[in-house]
Amino acid sequence: MTVAKRIGTLRILLREGDCMFLRKLLPIAAFLFLPTLGCAEDGQAAFVKDMVHLVGKAHPTGHVKQSGDDWQELVIDFPGEDHDRIVNIGRIWMYCQTAAKADCKVSKAEFARKTALLPPEGNVGDLRVTVRDQVYYDYVKSLPSRGDVPGAKATDASARQIGEDLYEFLVLDSADTIALAGPDALQKLSISEEEAWRIAERQTAERLPPLPTVEQLRKNAVAFEEYEYLGSLLVQREGFAALAKELGPDLFVTAVSDGFVFVGLMPDGEGLQRFSKTVAEDCAAQQRCISPNIYRFRDGQWRIATRTNAP
Repeated sequence: MTVAKRIGTLRILLREGDCMFLRKLLPIAAFLFLPTLGCAEDGQAAFVKDMVHLVGKAHPTGHVKQSGDDWQELVIDFPGEDHDRIVNIGRIWMYCQTAAKADCKVSKAEFARKTALLPPEGNVGDLRVTVRDQVYYDYVKSLPSRGDVPGAKATDASARQIGEDLYEFLVLDSADTIALAGPDALQKLSISEEEAWRIAERQTAERLPPLPTVEQLRKNAVAFEEYEYLGSLLVQREGFAALAKELGPDLFVTAVSDGFVFVGLMPDGEGLQRFSKTVAEDCAAQQRCISPNIYRFRDGQWRIATRTNAP
């Protein structure tokens, strides 16, 4: 059962418990009967072998092999190039553990195809901000090259922390790819980093729905769907600070992906802990999960309310 299908049940449960909610995750797993989906993959070795084949088809001039250090990484060696390209397939593997076999197959092929796309040169009008977690931040900063953003230098990424384990990144948007934007990219755009952040946040917010109102959240939780960059709602900290001031310490937010954000009210306690397990399950079902955590807004930053590892 997907997050979207659980929303109706969730809203009933929250209303009965005088609780409320936000836009990319959902609650009380103990009260829900969830079907167990069969693994879309026969095994990890078969998955890696298939991804080596698919990525190899997308890069006919390169040699693709599994990294010796990490099973989640594929190395693409291009003759004559100074650096190998790294492709991380860990997210697709996690997604395929719960997805239907047909959906997994489509996602693997699409992922492989996009590894061959060149990042957009972009212009100032393409600047956006995207929200990612600590794992993504550490990964970006640790590699000499980015596999999921072909050709981008790991150090050429502008990021700033907005929460305990959350960061916003400057990116350049295009129809097929999103490229990290750092000092090199901004120099080509003839724009300062401070100005880039201001423009990117404004242009992203213009494409997102407004934050829920105090009145809406007092009546029920609010789920956001069918927009891109929904995780970037969490960048609007001044707006959430105002909500937290009016609604008190029970305000929470989940952001399992850029396609679903959930905002509501729920106190600390057993119910929140049960809900955190459902959030983690929803995170694991995403092709790219932002975070499996539930957050409170405290002192201008997002703080983790519960800590549950995604399955």
